[in-house]
Amino acid sequence: MISPIRKCFVRAFAALALAGGPVMAGGIAFTGNVENDFTSGLATNPIKDNNSVAGDVGQFTWMSSQGKVNGWDVKDTRLAWDQASDTLYVGINYFGVAGDADGNGVVGTYTQEFKNAGGLELPGIGGRAGITLGFGPNSATGKPVVVAGIPNDKSQAGPGLNGFNVALAIPGAIMGSNYGATLTDNLGTLYSGGPDFEFTINNFSKLPGIDINNGIGVSFVSGSAIDSAIGEDSMPYYTIAKLSPIIVPEPATIMAWTLGIAAMGIYSRRKTLANH
Repeated sequence: MISPIRKCFVRAFAALALAGGPVMAGGIAFTGNVENDFTSGLATNPIKDNNSVAGDVGQFTWMSSQGKVNGWDVKDTRLAWDQASDTLYVGINYFGVAGDADGNGVVGTYTQEFKNAGGLELPGIGGRAGITLGFGPNSATGKPVVVAGIPNDKSQAGPGLNGFNVALAIPGAIMGSNYGATLTDNLGTLYSGGPDFEFTINNFSKLPGIDINNGIGVSFVSGSAIDSAIGEDSMPYYTIAKLSPIIVPEPATIMAWTLGIAAMGIYSRRKTLANH
């Protein structure tokens, strides 16, 4: 049975907690692990790969028999938009290690067996390897108008880490080799720690050719032309009617919660002492 005084505290605490309401703010501290960093509570707009099963990207049978998964096989893609800073946090979630073509767990090194089979894997997703996410309007016939990631064509590399770039998409060019002019105001940061592929895009709502109030379209490609028989992963143009922003309590609400909890704690302590 809750006492009348405690009921007052509970009601006051609830009222304080509701008074502030939510505000769109916050961000993600990248660790390289998409499933840990992009949790469901952050409105991360998950997009499953069209196959979304391990092994849908072709590889050598001896790799499969050894339990290896190549580093192009995507599990899902997650987007988290911080409206306050207008930053989009992007996480491409892999079954293996992003860019690790031979599946030995380390990007940029490969086994002799892989080399003998004609495969090559360079550090930093180098050479003709690349990971690209494309953005466009929310339309069934839409195409990417902006691309972000590491280009397969390194002549299109940007000024970011490992050639990371955010650029206008070249119409008609192959995805991953369709990086045009760099969008300097939108260039974010690539996280290099792996095992997944994470980066940011600045001023996301101001990307040219996209009105995020009407939703967006997304596609990706992940693969290499220098890893012999290893395939690539890609996703057809996927539309999102509304991009949900990150929602966290505003400072006033957090303070209200703190004060409410503290007040209840003080009351409980005094009641315990009074009963002794």
